[in-house]
Amino acid sequence: MAERVQKLVEAIRRLARREAIAALRRTVEKSRPEDIADAVSHLTPAEQRLVFSQVEDAETAAAVLVQLDEADFIRLVRDIEFEYLVAILDHMEVDDEADIIAILPEEIRERVLGAIEVEDKEHVEEILAWPEDSAGGIMQPLAFCSQEDTTCRDAINALHEQTDVLEMVFYLYVENASGQLVGVTSLRALLTHPPSTPISEFMTTEVITVPPETDQEDVARIVSRYDMLAIPVVDESRRLLGIVTIDDVVDVIKEEAAEDMLLMAGVADQEQQTGGSIFAAAHQRALWLFVTLAGGIAMAGIISSFEAELGALPVLAGFIPVMMGMGGNVGIQAATIGVRNIATGHATVTGAPTMLWREARVGLIMGIAFALVLGAYAFLTAPPGQQLHFAIAIASSILTTVVAAASFGMLVPVSLQRVGVDPAVATGPFVTTGIDIVAILIYFGTCKALLGL
Repeated sequence: MAERVQKLVEAIRRLARREAIAALRRTVEKSRPEDIADAVSHLTPAEQRLVFSQVEDAETAAAVLVQLDEADFIRLVRDIEFEYLVAILDHMEVDDEADIIAILPEEIRERVLGAIEVEDKEHVEEILAWPEDSAGGIMQPLAFCSQEDTTCRDAINALHEQTDVLEMVFYLYVENASGQLVGVTSLRALLTHPPSTPISEFMTTEVITVPPETDQEDVARIVSRYDMLAIPVVDESRRLLGIVTIDDVVDVIKEEAAEDMLLMAGVADQEQQTGGSIFAAAHQRALWLFVTLAGGIAMAGIISSFEAELGALPVLAGFIPVMMGMGGNVGIQAATIGVRNIATGHATVTGAPTMLWREARVGLIMGIAFALVLGAYAFLTAPPGQQLHFAIAIASSILTTVVAAASFGMLVPVSLQRVGVDPAVATGPFVTTGIDIVAILIYFGTCKALLGL
């Protein structure tokens, strides 16, 4: 399947670059919107406009635009006639429509809001009122609801009339006479009970909900934890505002994973891969790399302070990269595991001692294995007459470094979470630079003590 899609995307790209209009139109007509959007993301602006112009109906165009990232969308939307843009928006689900309108250039955003259907405008403005990365900002305001005294037969008949919500009907949400959410049931339960059965007899009354200001990452974590297809968003009075569906949760997971990956590399999450100012990109990266630069200067000072020891035993210099490399890699592994556990809700600040103790024991096991290997190598390369003492010093250094690196790598994200900083930044320059300094201090300190330098 993946190979077939890749070939299709490559065909669209190739035809667009050759400007083979007739063949390109036929290929686009038989392609899925997701594949068209994938191809568009790899083209130049001129080629993007050429491919999108071959999409003839507004419904397909809407599906393509929803799949594009913000930079590609902004480039394409400038060439879309206003009336056609409004027609495209009318074919989108309300939550997708709100996302698109939010990133429209300011000069046409108000015009669009005034031109779309009145009902859609109300829903869109309701979504836009909440932060874009919150439950309210990603919710679908249309949901299939019923009263608690409704029978299965009446609910099914009502579902047949709810054409606006058919695409996101996973559950039936039950409200009381005051409009408060009091229960939920699946469509399977609705269909398997006798038609005359009131919904209140089999609905689940302990409904898992989120308030509209909940961060989207927390929403995704809750949905994943309880294997839900949708989660209701309620206000303080437990009135149903909308639902966050599984497709939006998948988008959130992808977005947060990409953001965390960039943060762990010490790069701001807003940076575009191919667009944007090169000066802004350099500024974003340089701010983080100054941490590494400062750490490097500190390490240079530390190493120079052991100049006498290096002069007395020059072979020590050859093991510096080993200590720093092993310590850095072990620390990054531990920090990545810590960030992942925190992000997925499998670890909390209160469980930090358990996490640290486990990682320290893992580091101890790995450190013993590395110490045996590196100690044997040190024994073979040591100056005559000092083999045993030198091997013990090197083995002790790598053992201590690995244990310290594993503990430090886990400690940093936990500490950052405690002070309210995104733990994803932990596996960037903080961990690598910090562990390099710790590794150098441990290495020279251990060798100086055991070798009497």
